[in-house]
Amino acid sequence: MKTRTETDTTAAAIGTDTLNADLRKIESLIATAVRLVEEGRVVDLAALQERTKHVCDAAVQLPAPDAKPLIPAMESVLTQLDTLTDNLTKRYGDLPALSSRVGSDTAASIYGRTLKHFP
Repeated sequence: MKTRTETDTTAAAIGTDTLNADLRKIESLIATAVRLVEEGRVVDLAALQERTKHVCDAAVQLPAPDAKPLIPAMESVLTQLDTLTDNLTKRYGDLPALSSRVGSDTAASIYGRTLKHFP
């Protein structure tokens, strides 16, 4: 487990430019996921979840003045995540909410098995 000092050093080493670039990559992953859902294809959200967690954890560790320039990109990611959530809910009902109740691996498995019931 990392200490607070190790985490702060890691976040500082990453820097806002890298985090901003990572947020743009996350936006691209979300856009691809939205497109795949619209096409009725299976979407593996594990990479998106892991990358988003990593970037958000690093951003939280930055001092406020350093993190402030990331706000527009983070707001954009949140908006896109809302769009993805809406599309998943429209297509599959309440399945995206399962991850908070049964764990993301189980929810992903259920999501994949349920896909065969939707044209």
